Amino acid sequence: MVLARSMLPSAWVVDSNCFIHLGSHGYPELVKDLASACKQMGAQLHVTPGVHDEVSTVRMQKWKGKPRLLDAMKEILVTTSIPGDQVKGLAQRIGENASPQDVDLSLMVLATRMAGSGEEVVLVSDDYKMTTTGQRVHLPFKTCPPSTFIQRLSELGPKSTRPRLRSLSRKVRSEEMRYAISRAGQYDVQSKLTWMIDSLLQSKVPPPIPESAPDDSSLVTALRRHMAGERVKKSRLNALGSLTEICAPVQELLATPREELASALEVTMVNLGIGLAPVKEELGAIAHRAVAPILSRVEAALGLMAKEAGDHATARRNLVRSLHHATLVDDDEAEMNALFHLGLADLASDKFQRSAELFEAAAAEAARLKSSETRMVLAAAIARQLEGTEDAASKHVSHAHSLVEGNESEAAVELEKLGESLLAIGRPVLAIEVLDEALECATEVGDVELSIRLTESIARSQAAVTGDDEIQLQRMRSLLDKVNSIGGAAAENFAAELQALEERKAWQEEPLDEVWNDWQPSTALIPQGSLEVLRGVKQDDSMLLICYSPDLGNLGLWLPDSDIEANDASRHEIIISSRVKVAHPPEALKNEHKVRGIVALEDVSSLTIKPVESTRD
Repeated sequence: MVLARSMLPSAWVVDSNCFIHLGSHGYPELVKDLASACKQMGAQLHVTPGVHDEVSTVRMQKWKGKPRLLDAMKEILVTTSIPGDQVKGLAQRIGENASPQDVDLSLMVLATRMAGSGEEVVLVSDDYKMTTTGQRVHLPFKTCPPSTFIQRLSELGPKSTRPRLRSLSRKVRSEEMRYAISRAGQYDVQSKLTWMIDSLLQSKVPPPIPESAPDDSSLVTALRRHMAGERVKKSRLNALGSLTEICAPVQELLATPREELASALEVTMVNLGIGLAPVKEELGAIAHRAVAPILSRVEAALGLMAKEAGDHATARRNLVRSLHHATLVDDDEAEMNALFHLGLADLASDKFQRSAELFEAAAAEAARLKSSETRMVLAAAIARQLEGTEDAASKHVSHAHSLVEGNESEAAVELEKLGESLLAIGRPVLAIEVLDEALECATEVGDVELSIRLTESIARSQAAVTGDDEIQLQRMRSLLDKVNSIGGAAAENFAAELQALEERKAWQEEPLDEVWNDWQPSTALIPQGSLEVLRGVKQDDSMLLICYSPDLGNLGLWLPDSDIEANDASRHEIIISSRVKVAHPPEALKNEHKVRGIVALEDVSSLTIKPVESTRD
């Protein structure tokens, strides 16, 4: 764990022995030189309260009046307390016999924590045991002795500080080596001397990166943090230059109302292009990587809104851009979701092979994330079945079964999400069998709330199925029945759920008990005031909207001379504020669309139609 040649630390975690050296050899300008060097490299000196205790009596021996070291250095030290349980936890991980003292352990915990938050951390100590222990348990920071630390600051600090810091580094190194040799009978001195020399040889500073070409992940992170309103080191803001102003409006997209989002994105992208046009390529790349996560989310949101409206061509364009932005930052989750929704858009357009390929790519991302894999794999199985590749579909179902087995509670939620997504693109026959498997899992684990929700979704799906769908329903049932296995009391409860659904289906296919020949308030028929549109049936210049109510089943809204468009590859609800009349349906409509009544409206212009917003995408 030596100091790497290419590393530019942003945090030095400093042990007590370093301060003891500084107290013995520190010259009057030392604190000013340390502060200047740290400021120039954008780094800080970190300690724990235990270090204060250990050096509380150390004084600056070469200063006038010999002040306490802690009083002299208090302005440049950042002190962080470490909970005792974390110190004890590291000691247990290392092993009691091999474990350093508590103060050293607290420094190792602090260095580990800071490295975990993205800092480049070096632990400064001539205690070789801290280095070997850190190597053995794979702690994520680097180490160096105090002499190398001071030498490094001399190379990174202002030119005026270099002669003094180099001289101090030589004095400290000489003392470190004398001390190591004096302990030759107590431990392997050769290994420690090799470590000290290697750390010095490998600490040469790389050539500075020009501000015009700082293609650095730390600058990307700094720009994102600045856009989010967080505090960022001044040195990094200076390196970013005008990017902070150019990219700032992108963050505002996250607070834009959905109805204004498309136009706001267009304006923002134009302004971003104008701002970045004169910027050099390297800084432009940093800007694009920094804004990519936000743009990916915005494009995904627009894609989902277009999908809600049934505009799958527009949805696909937005989702492709979302995927592109996600790949700029290697955001596996965003990539997985974009691939999944692209697969849905192609499934809605009957592009089954392309849909299967997209779902399979999403499943690969899900496997890496260990999240949502059941949903992605089963979607791929459905697409392969529709494409006609039975073997591939069966393999995907077998994989899904292995994911579901023993994880029924989580699987029920994932299957519900897939079923709702299939409903949202107007594929109720596919949704029924997926939701049926979800209900089986929910029943098996006794999740009553989810079971109630699923029975409602299945009833809605059944209402949307037409006679032409029955053959496909049987094929899909034979495939998806293998997703989950159920037995015993759970199987009996599930059978009872299915029986109740069949009874509800039969009841909702019977004509309404009452019809009205005179105008009545719509709330007398539909108390909730709205219906979900399943599809539209054109009849000459008229439109018959086939709509669904959880309480009533399917109703036909007769709209003479209407220009309302109804897309069965989307989900819309229609809000009724007009008075209505109700008649029994013709036999043909009753059989084909399961319509229980035909509704006429006194004022067709009072209708409002809007997309049903998905709650699970």
